[in-house]
Amino acid sequence: MNETLERDAALTSPYTARNVDAAIRHLERVLSAEGANSLFGQTYWRTRVQQVSATRGLQREQRARLERLMKRLADACSVQPCER
Repeated sequence: MNETLERDAALTSPYTARNVDAAIRHLERVLSAEGANSLFGQTYWRTRVQQVSATRGLQREQRARLERLMKRLADACSVQPCER
């Protein structure tokens, strides 16, 4: 995930330390229910996870949760072809 963040260094986050947990919970809920094959598609969800990942001051556990979400998206592509 670090490579992704470095590549998208210009990506900014609208989240703060106060509301980032709610954003992560939302992504976890949506991606576990709908997976990467939702109405919005892979690219949308990957961008959302990257955007949250760009939040300053993330704690280790928050980063780990975001990395799991990126892995979930990548795993979905190994089972079914996804857009990139």
